[in-house]
Amino acid sequence: MNKTILRARNLFKAYHMGKAVVRVLRGASLHAERGEFLVVMGASGSGKSTLLHLLGALDVPDKGSVEFCDRDLFLNGAAARSRYRNHEVGFVFQFYHLLPELSVLANVALPRLVTHGVIQWFAARREARDQAKAIIERVGLTKRIRHRPNELSGGELQRVAIARALINKPSLLLADEPTGNLDAASGKEILELLEELNRDGQTIIMVTHDAQVAARAHRRVQLEEGRIRTK
Repeated sequence: MNKTILRARNLFKAYHMGKAVVRVLRGASLHAERGEFLVVMGASGSGKSTLLHLLGALDVPDKGSVEFCDRDLFLNGAAARSRYRNHEVGFVFQFYHLLPELSVLANVALPRLVTHGVIQWFAARREARDQAKAIIERVGLTKRIRHRPNELSGGELQRVAIARALINKPSLLLADEPTGNLDAASGKEILELLEELNRDGQTIIMVTHDAQVAARAHRRVQLEEGRIRTK
């Protein structure tokens, strides 16, 4: 089995802001091995989130390729990219993006249900809730399972977000500054949880500007002037 699970080659991405063109990525390339905890470092505004969005097929590059298990994500159409996002990738963001009207249980179970039609949704609901309960226990939030996001601390919100990202058993976890909105103690707990998941085999790519956060990874690379440099 090929050890390389994800490979980005020569990625370019620019954004048009009025008449100005902001060139964010200028030939960025990287790879991640199965079971690796890889961190991409870079200053604010360096393009880390843009890179992560391309790796997760949330956006399309102007030029270049992203290969998952040797398959180019941008050659097979939008439906294939949607399947990749739904089944192979879990996303963790700095600001959680939880639905405020839903409980912890419902937020975590939701990605397991969104791909089903109405008939299948009712049939899959119990299984999804059971799986969500197991993952919520894994991240240490069983006592909060009926709470809504406005009743949780920042660290608890990020644990819910991580649980939600894991519900479909993704091959790859992409984390965008997951400790950036947390105090030091909560951030440390989230990093310890990510390390535990990685020890159990979860491949993780995380972006951060914080050298202390990056030090927890197996390997670190630097995003500078739109390109990846090995540290």
